[in-house]
Amino acid sequence: MLPRILAALTTALALAAVLLVSSPAEARTPEQGYQSSAFTATNKARVAHDRAKVKVNGCVQRFAVRQARRMAAQQEMFHQDLQPILTACGLTKVGENVAFGYSSGSWVVTKGWMRSKGHRANILDGDFALLGVGARRGADGTWYAAQVFGRR
Repeated sequence: MLPRILAALTTALALAAVLLVSSPAEARTPEQGYQSSAFTATNKARVAHDRAKVKVNGCVQRFAVRQARRMAAQQEMFHQDLQPILTACGLTKVGENVAFGYSSGSWVVTKGWMRSKGHRANILDGDFALLGVGARRGADGTWYAAQVFGRR
């Protein structure tokens, strides 16, 4: 009986070791890391100002990534037309923050958007419940970031 328990325990430990070595965090791309960091920093700012956390939403996420990709490709910061997002994602309200030149997702939120009246207003808008964050590097290595906020 004891040999079976030891064998089962050894197998379980070996499986756990394999799972730890190949964790999803290690497989994350720099873009995903930047986006995740910005998402977390946004929710920290909202909670610090007594706002509900926003939730990730696939539809607004696609628009945020697309915008970051377009800005990085053109190496220029600009806003996108928000009307298609309202329609495609079935939203009643949408907002967008864009930026470039910040080395991390947490910095773009804390040192960029939260220090700008209009961007800060989007982050702290209690009407918004959904968020997508996109981040891409331009050919020169500069980060371009976009947040798309939504309300159904």
